[in-house]
Amino acid sequence: MRIVKLSPDAFDKFIASINYCSYFQTSAYGALLSRFGLKDEYLGFEENNQLVGATLLLHKPIFMGFKYAYLPRGIILDYNNYPLVKSAIKELKSFLNKEHFLTLKMDPLIICSKRDRKGNIIAQNNRINQTMQCLKSCGFTHCGFNAYFESVKPRFEAELNLHENTITLFKNLSKQTRNKLRKATKYGLSVYKDNKYNFQQIYHLIKDKDKVSLKYYEQMHNVFGQNLEIYYAHLDTKTYVENSKYLYEKELEMNDYLTNIIQSNGYKGKNMSSVLNKKMDSDKLLSAYKKYMVEATELLKNHPEGLIVGATITLKVKNKIFLIVEGYDRRYKNLAANYLTKWKIIEKYANSNIEVFNMGAIAGKFKKEENRFKGLNEMKLSYNTVANEYIGEFNLIINNPMYSLYKGVTTKK
Repeated sequence: MRIVKLSPDAFDKFIASINYCSYFQTSAYGALLSRFGLKDEYLGFEENNQLVGATLLLHKPIFMGFKYAYLPRGIILDYNNYPLVKSAIKELKSFLNKEHFLTLKMDPLIICSKRDRKGNIIAQNNRINQTMQCLKSCGFTHCGFNAYFESVKPRFEAELNLHENTITLFKNLSKQTRNKLRKATKYGLSVYKDNKYNFQQIYHLIKDKDKVSLKYYEQMHNVFGQNLEIYYAHLDTKTYVENSKYLYEKELEMNDYLTNIIQSNGYKGKNMSSVLNKKMDSDKLLSAYKKYMVEATELLKNHPEGLIVGATITLKVKNKIFLIVEGYDRRYKNLAANYLTKWKIIEKYANSNIEVFNMGAIAGKFKKEENRFKGLNEMKLSYNTVANEYIGEFNLIINNPMYSLYKGVTTKK
């Protein structure tokens, strides 16, 4: 086993030749991070003059000329081949030591389990304990099985298989999500792809999500090109007024009907308890529809051409499309812009060469009462996605004496 430095093209060629897909392990991602203070290098692991593994190495200086290393989504190799893993890590440690590295972090794309939207395990990696022991025997320290977003990259992600047709995919959505999609369309919401890459137009909708700059998204487009896509949800304000008025008037008819039943002390065949409950629900709907009708009328006055109320950025890599960031104008939360946008992306890529829609991070808690991010989980899992649980982060100290000195200095600060 030996380590060789690869060109970005050679690295991408290797990735293209194997069954692996993560945009964090591409030369484009390395080029992107190199524009924001990190150095990118590409390493290959050769055995008998054949590449058996590779990784993007990101690094920066942290102490007295020594560097911190990060391998986003870990070394790409067969983690079930333990002799290979041990040999690769031994060579990596030697290489990093010679190159004056202090510490290394990695978060391999090793799946521990797959869960359905209720949190039930539907597939499990029975070798995860052996893999964990293998990495620990190489000197790595596991950072724990975090349930939330304490790690650099998410430990849980929601993915949807796009092999089915749109009819089946729609049926598999939760009932609540199907209703949201129908309502969004009725209110005049539609989804468009932005071919001009006008990030400034939508940045106010997404800037609070990942806490990254406008420049970051612009540079992301520069390195990933047409594989980066922007979708925005556009509200037709005229349709919004018309349908808000229609829904209000239809609910008013129902409300009057229920009121007449109650005032006439009911009639044969009617359960008054049920009628009263329906009347209370109707009152709430009527109030909401009236509010929407007033808002819609004002919006039409101020925005006769319509307005953008949601935005989503995605990225295509090999056979997957990744949701990078999404956001919506909270003043129009009732329109469910993010729900409709994701569905339109699903419709677009169903039964195509894009096989998987990775919707990104979710929390590792599946009981609502235990999950402080239950809204995030409910939204992404409602598309009948599968929750992938990854093994998590590992740290490795490369130079123990210098690391002890570094910790001593930083602790005093």
